[in-house]
Amino acid sequence: MNECVHCGFCLEACPTYVVTRSEVHSPRGRIMAMRLGLESSGLGTCVFCRRCEEACPSGVPYGELISAHRRADASTAGMHRLLENPRALASALRLVMKGNGETSARLREFVKEVREPLEYRDQSAEVVLFPGCLTAVVLRQTVEKALKYLRRWFKVEVVNGCCGLPHMGEGERDRAEEIATAWSSKLKGRKVVVLSANCAAHMKERWKGVEVYDFAEFVERNGLELPRVDAKVTLHEPCHAKVVGISGYTRAMLKRMGVQVVEMDDPSFECGAGGSYFLFQPELADAIFEEKARKVGRTGIETVVSSNPSCSLSLGRKFKVIHPADLLD
Repeated sequence: MNECVHCGFCLEACPTYVVTRSEVHSPRGRIMAMRLGLESSGLGTCVFCRRCEEACPSGVPYGELISAHRRADASTAGMHRLLENPRALASALRLVMKGNGETSARLREFVKEVREPLEYRDQSAEVVLFPGCLTAVVLRQTVEKALKYLRRWFKVEVVNGCCGLPHMGEGERDRAEEIATAWSSKLKGRKVVVLSANCAAHMKERWKGVEVYDFAEFVERNGLELPRVDAKVTLHEPCHAKVVGISGYTRAMLKRMGVQVVEMDDPSFECGAGGSYFLFQPELADAIFEEKARKVGRTGIETVVSSNPSCSLSLGRKFKVIHPADLLD
């Protein structure tokens, strides 16, 4: 915390500060609250995008600080347990979305389809396809396309589960570390291809002894053959993927396919989903989304490429959203 010099470089990088213009809801304001031991409302409004880390000239590890100071309440912890079991998550989503309450209506606004997670395993599988908890049940078609594509060259096993990123960002840091340790032991030495870019970023930072690749990263590093696609899109860069430096692979993959990318302003600006943020901070989430929508809208393009599921669900309220794998035969 003492590395923060209160310079303000983080302010315009922070989506909650951009939409509120309040120091309480800025990274440096939150750090000040931590320093003073205050129960600030700002600690609960952080989207955990970590864009402030990129902007910080002092190298403050903000993500580590905020994850250590947050504490998950019972509802958040309960949601995390569902994420750890995508099959149970699918059942819970279907049940809640049938309800009449605010949460049910909110979920229906974001989630259009819920399916059972795909189960698949080739004998002597060479590659693990890890869809991620949310992708597994709300973007099953993307999982199917990615599997079909990878099986052209590799024997593949689909492994469903949660990487621990929601826990890390939302006050269950110890549980996040337990999840990372368990997966590291189970998948040690294996190549894991991830369909959620922010999950891939988290896994690269937390999983030990596992070869983790974002989907586009794996395609590009292996020089896998790609179809030519005549399309014009704009590209959203998921926040954590940008922080760890892997978002460029999606751009490279699209270029090799001949897809024309029309750049939006500040492509890694938050989408307004923030994991479960859209459920627990709906007003701020919608304000952030409207700012993002303006950035997308100024491109004049209606199709957005997004490699992160919560981003895709949020952006899908107003735009056509596709994962890079959706462009493959």
